[in-house]
Amino acid sequence: MTTALEITRTVDIAATPAAVWAALTEQDLIAQWFGDSAEFDPAPGGVGYFGWSTHGRFRVVVEQIEAPRLLVYRWAREADVDPVPGNSTVVRFELTPIAGGTRLALLESGFDELDDPATAHADNTGGWQTELDDLVRMFGVAA
Repeated sequence: MTTALEITRTVDIAATPAAVWAALTEQDLIAQWFGDSAEFDPAPGGVGYFGWSTHGRFRVVVEQIEAPRLLVYRWAREADVDPVPGNSTVVRFELTPIAGGTRLALLESGFDELDDPATAHADNTGGWQTELDDLVRMFGVAA
């Protein structure tokens, strides 16, 4: 069920699911489209961070992973804190092969647990627009 405080977005990417999976899980590739630095352990319970030189490092913990189809992680809303319910949201990426590439479906939830859910939702909605556009451009034109 989708609520007003969830973010959903679907993009088609002109790359194989394996290539898109690598861009979601390999830290050198993550940093090419999502922030400018990353440390990421793509395993259940794996930890790391996504970093932006202008915003800081946001810690992450992997909740579910089914390579190369499903990645779910919890990430902190504030820089340099461990992500736990109440200060973080849950991001779910699902990859589906399509003619000419991969369909990536994003769902981010948990905003209702934050201190200022409306601001966080608005910030991340704009952020995902930019970041997923960067991911699509990383592979060329959309599928």
